[in-house]
Amino acid sequence: MKEDRFITVKIFTFPADATIAQTFMEMRGIEIFMKNLTSNRLAYSFGDIEMQVRSADYEKAKEALIAGGFAKPEDFQ
Repeated sequence: MKEDRFITVKIFTFPADATIAQTFMEMRGIEIFMKNLTSNRLAYSFGDIEMQVRSADYEKAKEALIAGGFAKPEDFQ
């Protein structure tokens, strides 16, 4: 059985950027998990918000982030 684990595909500094990218990815059918994103609007956490995807979706997620302007190809080298 193949291990279906989540891995970090991108790290965001600002919660607003992470939320926009999250919506973009979900619209493309890519399941994501936002690690370290505080859902409480009164708590402003900055930095190290990790967008994680299933390991099987990594390449698809990487291409979507580039196509959406959230990342550059060199970010994945």
